[in-house]
Amino acid sequence: MAMKLQQLRTFVAVYQERSFTAAAKRINATQSGLSMQIKDLEEFLGVSLLIRNAGGVEPTSEGERFYQRAAAVLRDLNNAEEELRAINNELTGSIAVGVMPTFSRAVLPQVLNEFAETHPYVNIRIIEAYSTVLTKSVIRGEIDFAIVPPEPVRNGIRVEKVASDREVLVTKTDTDRENLTPISLDSAGPLKLVLPSAGNSRRTSLDIYMSTVGAQVEAVIELDGMMGTLDFVTHSEWVSIIPGALCYPDLSGTTRKIHPLTDPILSVDYVLIQPETKALSPAARAFSEFLIKRIQTVCNDIQDLFPS
Repeated sequence: MAMKLQQLRTFVAVYQERSFTAAAKRINATQSGLSMQIKDLEEFLGVSLLIRNAGGVEPTSEGERFYQRAAAVLRDLNNAEEELRAINNELTGSIAVGVMPTFSRAVLPQVLNEFAETHPYVNIRIIEAYSTVLTKSVIRGEIDFAIVPPEPVRNGIRVEKVASDREVLVTKTDTDRENLTPISLDSAGPLKLVLPSAGNSRRTSLDIYMSTVGAQVEAVIELDGMMGTLDFVTHSEWVSIIPGALCYPDLSGTTRKIHPLTDPILSVDYVLIQPETKALSPAARAFSEFLIKRIQTVCNDIQDLFPS
């Protein structure tokens, strides 16, 4: 008897999902088939890899160590396959990429245009969503990679830092403050704030920040749509806290005024996440390079404009 690649793929899926049911659905297999694969693998190795309980499954200490090896083997194999396919060939195929609304104005349009001109035979599917949704899609293999803020360590993904951004206060143009001047929320007066809803990962960090600096909040409207938030702020007395990258086209102050938060500075990092056991295809890798380059350009410009 020899170890089989399918057994490794099965074990990795069950480990990441912590459930035979979810793993079976993910890799389009039966639960009984998965159970047999794991049983045969454990017999071959002579150790127990997973413990079944009422809530699903948990890895043993041996299972934890074996997962790291299995993930590395599958990733190396995938790397080799992609490299061979790319030899002497024009980039082709289809890619699915997850991006946040933060990048919908100053980043994505330019990247799509330049990439499509350089690699016209690659089909691109962009999934715009918030980080929680995108992270789940990466783990399940539904998208090749995503750019999101850092989250707690999750099974099944690899993380690479991309850039650091600044959070800014956005207001309408008819205010007494000069555009681009820093602002401290503790002295900004009572604010009518448009904030993401409680289920949005940004809301927690914003609430902590405002509590720490003693911001005076008169009223709150919850709105997750960033483009809708910008439009609402433009025509009202309400203000919002938005990542600088989204406000990059507004630096002139003719449409909205933006003010970097200070005392203390509020920053946001962006990371690239991808499946732990799957290498990026040549097309996905090339698109990630275009995307990262543009994000870094925008974020560096913001950081240079608003130094620490």
